[in-house]
Formats: sequence, structure tokens, C-alpha cells
Amino acid sequence: MIYTITTNPSLDYTVDAELIPGQINRTSSEVIYPGGKGINVSLSLQRLGEETRALGFAAGRIGQTIRDLMDDLGCPHTLLELTGGGQSRINVKIRGPVETAVNGRGPDLGAGDLVRLLELLASVKREDAVVISGWAQNIALYVSILRQLEETGCMTVLDCSGETLWQCLECHPFLIKPNLVELGALFGVEDLEYGEGVDLAHRLQLEGARNVLVSMGGSGAFLLTESRELYFANACCGRTSNTVGAGDSLVAGFLTGLRQTGDFGKALQMGVAAGCATAFSDWLGTRELTLELLEQIRVEKSML
Repeated sequence: MIYTITTNPSLDYTVDAELIPGQINRTSSEVIYPGGKGINVSLSLQRLGEETRALGFAAGRIGQTIRDLMDDLGCPHTLLELTGGGQSRINVKIRGPVETAVNGRGPDLGAGDLVRLLELLASVKREDAVVISGWAQNIALYVSILRQLEETGCMTVLDCSGETLWQCLECHPFLIKPNLVELGALFGVEDLEYGEGVDLAHRLQLEGARNVLVSMGGSGAFLLTESRELYFANACCGRTSNTVGAGDSLVAGFLTGLRQTGDFGKALQMGVAAGCATAFSDWLGTRELTLELLEQIRVEKSML
């Protein structure tokens, strides 16, 4: 089982519109999806045929709508109601000549909510994997989760950035997945190149990360393993129509490939294919498109 944790899920309201500030703007199309990075990972895993369950919190009527949409999509979930009340957030994605997003903040988590989440995770077994992703309102929450999971010996995947990532490295996550911009920001470096990125990924390993997967958008992705194997995979050629969830699909594809083959190179290939499938789709990519794109991806391996 692959569990995902989304502490602040969202209702994603995605519209096509030519946004003109200061005027009434009308949409040409609109869709509503359940959102949040961990939920995207679970939905992508489900599409790829992996057993998954989305864990986290949801609040109020908006939270119930998120649960209902997950049910409609057939994705198993346990989204706890927040004890402090409030409403889960709504994110507005405007697709036009320039893609624009307005993301809600969401309700605050209480101390009791963390306890309930840790109780949920008590059933995690060594053979399971747990993906923790997204912005953390409370960094200590992520650290507490990772410390508890470390005792089980299960595979932990962390997709966050900034100070949250720094403080979680002490828990030695199996995999972290910054993108190239996030990786540079950790060290105060702008316009990071591939070679510099590899060096910084190694520095993150020295701080506690075991394996580092770095997404580079249209340039592909690379993986630095704890045994100092370096894998690079090119991105596919195609028209990008959606950037939301591409990194989450990369994580889902990587885990799918790793669990099916046990091979890091094939896992990276599957991850990049899944990420590209989402980038080329209106929403999350399908298994069929992922397998079709898989043939375009070449993986190069070297030693650091």
C-alpha cells in the first residue's frame, strides 16, 4: 500500500479565461477537481494501477465536497474532519495566455488533529510507502510523522521545500523530490544548472536525505541514489497544456516503477513519463498515455 498525506487539501476550480484585470471576466470552460499534492499523488497512483489511500484532513462543506469527488473517482481516502472547524480551501486556476493561480490558505490544524493523524499511521507496515507532500503550516507536524514512520522501516517520500525540508532531513527520508528552482533556493543559488544541481543534491544527502529526485521541467529529471548512482532522464516532446500536478505524477510514476521493477533507472523512466503525461493533459495523465510516452524516454546512468 502507498499512503499519501495531504494536511491541507483543496477544491481546485480550474477555468479557461482571458484574464483582464479590473474587468468582469467570463470563462469559456470550467471544471472542479479534488486537489492538494498528496491527493494528486494518490489519484495518479490509482490511474497507474497501484494500491493507494489518501490520508489527511478536510473541513466543512468544502471538505465534504472533496471527499465526495474522491469517492466519485474511486480513490480510497481517510480525510479527517478538523476539530477546529472552518472550511477547506479553494484554489482557483486560470488558464489563458498566461497561467495564473490563486491558492487559498486553508484552516489551521490543532494539536489534537496531529494526534489523530499519527493514530491513523499506526497501521503502516514495513512494506508500505508513505508520501508526505505540500506546504506545512506546522513543520513539527511533518517531523513527528517522519519520526514515527522511521520506526516502522517503511519507505518515506518527502515532497516539500524550504525550511520544512531542511528540518525533515534529520529523519532520513528514503526519497526527497525538490524541483530545480526549489533545490537552488535551499542554498541561495539562482538559475541552477544540471551539474550544479547534482552537487547540491549530494549536499542534501550529507544532511540526511537518502535518495534525491530532482525535476527539471522540460529538461527532464535526475536521480542521485544513496549508493552514488546518478540517473538522468530526458523529458518527452509535446505541447504543455497543464503544469498542475506534473511533479506529483512524477512521484507516483517513480514509485510505481520502483515497486514493479526494483530498478531505479526504470523507476525514473516511469516517473518522467507520468509527469509528462500530466503536462500534456488537461488534468492528471492516464496510464495509457504514460505507457505511450515511456518509449520516448532514455535514461543515462553514471557514478558520482
